[in-house]
Amino acid sequence: MPAGDGLRIHGKNAAIYVNGPKGTGTRIANRTQWTLNLNRDYVDVTAFGDTNKRYVIGLKDVSGTFEGILDTSGDIGVNQTDLDEVPIYLYGDDRTGHELILAYGGALLDASITASVSDAIKVTGNFRASSNWTIFSSGGLTP
Repeated sequence: MPAGDGLRIHGKNAAIYVNGPKGTGTRIANRTQWTLNLNRDYVDVTAFGDTNKRYVIGLKDVSGTFEGILDTSGDIGVNQTDLDEVPIYLYGDDRTGHELILAYGGALLDASITASVSDAIKVTGNFRASSNWTIFSSGGLTP
């Protein structure tokens, strides 16, 4: 299907894998949401006499977040925060035969654990690119 055809999917089968794609990597259990930020650097180049601000664009600043329920059997996403770089694979769908990788690359991870008297123990975290990332443009990616 060509890009722009409006194909949509539900996020219920999304997943995060570390240390490789599905089949070689490890799926991080109990996650309920991830985000991928593709922000760009903008540099103000406004000069005397300009009638409005002007900018030039720099590099992508790939980063993202994740959240979910803490895996008390050993949360891989939390344990990976000890490493300098972790290969991350973000899936829109990881069902067998429907795999859809949306982005992947090396990242630096951090995590926070939150306990509340009225909720499950949860984990949230961030990742930032530590190497080049591959981002989908049309259909899924092949690692």
